[in-house]
Amino acid sequence: MTNPEVASGRAKAIAVPSDVRARASLPKPDYQDAFAVDTGEEVPRDAERWIREVFESAPTPVRAFLRIGWSMFGAQLGPTKSPEHVLGWQISEQHQDWIRLEVHWKIGLRANLVLRARSSSIVLATFVEHRRRAARILWSALIPVHHLALRYLLSRAVTQARSEIA
Repeated sequence: MTNPEVASGRAKAIAVPSDVRARASLPKPDYQDAFAVDTGEEVPRDAERWIREVFESAPTPVRAFLRIGWSMFGAQLGPTKSPEHVLGWQISEQHQDWIRLEVHWKIGLRANLVLRARSSSIVLATFVEHRRRAARILWSALIPVHHLALRYLLSRAVTQARSEIA
């Protein structure tokens, strides 16, 4: 049975679930969103494998676009390929069914990505804290690109995972 908070195979925006919100390290984020997708029962993966599938298995031009974009706006990224990082975002905490990534920007922005993996769905939430007016203005301009990118990356990751087991 499909979970009502997710769409089958396609990522859709949802309200941030309270259990996902509880995993963020930002006590009072200025911005939050969440996207969910039905993975199907046949695609078992833990949270770390899913987050790596979402970001590190994306096509090379997409990964380059993300890294360059984040770096242009001052993201303090770690190594691209590292057991402690996912496409440069630091893994700050992880468990079998959830993982939190963090990054700080030089312009005064802090962000968390929290992915929750269940047996037949994943939810990826973003939490952002602005410490300067410039960060607030920049983030507001980037929200449409952020939404488009996450919908694409989540949907693509699920399609890719399903094709691997077919």
